[in-house]
Amino acid sequence: MIGTWKGKYKYSVRQSSELYDKEIEFLLKITEFDGENFIGTVQDDDHDYGTRGIGTIKGKINDKNIEFIKQMPIKTTVSMNGKRIENEYEKHKPIYYTGMSNLKNSYSGHWKFKGADFINRLFHLLFAVKGTWEITKIE
Repeated sequence: MIGTWKGKYKYSVRQSSELYDKEIEFLLKITEFDGENFIGTVQDDDHDYGTRGIGTIKGKINDKNIEFIKQMPIKTTVSMNGKRIENEYEKHKPIYYTGMSNLKNSYSGHWKFKGADFINRLFHLLFAVKGTWEITKIE
């Protein structure tokens, strides 16, 4: 598990959206792994549709299943038309990733935000807050 992983994620949106079929590439660097739990860093490689800064990941692996939480340092919102809004004084909401291994050193699955209050639920209905992802170990 320890090492560098190259990945990409997509938003699950309508075809009419600017975000439709956009793939945002990122690098994961897993620095600690105890056989089940891991931690590391993540950096999006797309300044138009990704989130700036170096974030953290914390997760676990159970057999072929993987789950982790991505926490980025800059709150970023990308609307359906591709307009981005950043707030450098606030952290991005945690992003929850789940998936499974389909090949050796490769995982894929789904990501989403979890909302608790009315505003977050409304945001979920109006904007892309879920999608798909995949990673492959490169070193």
